[in-house]
Amino acid sequence: MKRLLLPALCGALFLATPAFAACDSDNLPDEMRLAFISGAQEGLNEHGFNAGPVDGKMGTRTRTAIRSYQRAAKLPVDGCVSQGLLDHLNFSQPKIYGPNRPR
Repeated sequence: MKRLLLPALCGALFLATPAFAACDSDNLPDEMRLAFISGAQEGLNEHGFNAGPVDGKMGTRTRTAIRSYQRAAKLPVDGCVSQGLLDHLNFSQPKIYGPNRPR
């Protein structure tokens, strides 16, 4: 009986965890979070990853665009905006472009 309890408990804890992890940027002051998200949206749109309008709001299009960029750039895929993501968008060479790159 005790042998069955541990695997069941571990399985229940695994299923109870959220599908996404909280991002460090969630804890930033409002103005700074707005600037990070707006900067990422602008950079992602310029690189052909459709992040939607540059409004500073972390919506599903922005998070999907971040994940797509992270995958294409071979970065850890977490869907979070960070200084590292902004630096990569602005300074990485060669540039990473998505399928919607404006010509």
